[in-house]
Amino acid sequence: MKGASTLLVVVAAVAVIIDTANVCSETVAAQRSNVGGLNGRVGATKSGEVVPPESATIYVLYSNQMESARFSHGNDNDTAGGQFHYYLNNLLEKNKELKSLQKRVHHNPQPGDANQMAAYYLQSVDEALTRVRSWLTKHPDRSWQLKTIAPDAQGFWSAEGLQPGGYSVVVRGRLPGYDADWEEEVDLAAGRTISLPLTRPRFFRHE
Repeated sequence: MKGASTLLVVVAAVAVIIDTANVCSETVAAQRSNVGGLNGRVGATKSGEVVPPESATIYVLYSNQMESARFSHGNDNDTAGGQFHYYLNNLLEKNKELKSLQKRVHHNPQPGDANQMAAYYLQSVDEALTRVRSWLTKHPDRSWQLKTIAPDAQGFWSAEGLQPGGYSVVVRGRLPGYDADWEEEVDLAAGRTISLPLTRPRFFRHE
């Protein structure tokens, strides 16, 4: 009788362990199905080949949420991505040197104008990113809205565990002889992984 009782206890314990493992597996699967991911390669296309950056930092900024299974695409200044675009637009709008250059270029373009305009834009991007980081410091509950990633030597990168919603992907880096940035907007649904080919810089400045 004693041996039989011990056996029953062991069997019951094993059953509990199996049930717990199944519950944990189901929980993990459910959690994974509720998030998504982004990946891709950053660089510049030259003669059909992708030249990776000498250095780069990828910023994945959450911009807006999904509403009733649809992407809102609203200007939400209460998100990291919304803050980035708010600061960037304001910095560009208030840049008197840039506005003066744009007016002159319209009437009398010079060889170095594109490089100077790119320099103003890149400075504004850097400042906007700095302000976003400062904003997140004051709102630690939203720290998940910004992921900072370093690509590998070939420019490949990935970001996992992202909440569904709209994202702004901003890359600041250097190509041989150039300072550059890459930008992309993407809608990410739950359970999806999207690949972004960031191989055409939006702005680049000859150094």
